[in-house]
Amino acid sequence: MQILKLSNAQIETKNHEVKHNDKVKISSVGGIAVQADSSPSPTVDTDDREGWLFTKPASDTSKFNYYIYGSVGSSHPYTFADLKSVHLCCSVDSWENSASVPIINVYSKPTGSGDAGAFYHSRKDYAINMSNQKIIAGEHINLYAGDRPELSNDNRSIPLETLTSNGTCAGTEEILYIVVGSDSGSLINTKILLTEAGYNLNNEIKRSIKFVA
Repeated sequence: MQILKLSNAQIETKNHEVKHNDKVKISSVGGIAVQADSSPSPTVDTDDREGWLFTKPASDTSKFNYYIYGSVGSSHPYTFADLKSVHLCCSVDSWENSASVPIINVYSKPTGSGDAGAFYHSRKDYAINMSNQKIIAGEHINLYAGDRPELSNDNRSIPLETLTSNGTCAGTEEILYIVVGSDSGSLINTKILLTEAGYNLNNEIKRSIKFVA
């Protein structure tokens, strides 16, 4: 899955650093590509808040997966070692346990030898460590893995400190996808409002994507 086209609001260059402030609309071609295999699809928030709302409808493995980076069509490959940070801005509206909190998945390209998954070579999963954090239901927060990003909001920033690896996860492996998603183990009626997500690649490309309903 790749992001085919996102509306670009601003591009700034400074000291060889490129900052992208993009947006993707829920019903657009780009929005549908970003949603990919999410089930159910996101909806507009009933309280008119900005962003995409995910509501888990049943006690099953339903979850959202929003693909914010895809290597297909890019001119240059980036590796695990190049990924400095990934972030998402959200509100966890229905709190039950740590599975209520969104997660980050980073996949590397399959090589055909020692691949850990059907479509990827290795995978890194970042999740919250609730022994170190406290979250209020409905609070707007910034979740991040890696370096703490500089974001233009007043949200509290919380690191996703628990890293689980599947495969070798060598720093030289080329990134296939970067995905922000919900935990398939979350309980029925889990509600998550996502407003923004992005990443920092080698301190050269810093991208922030706003989710527009």
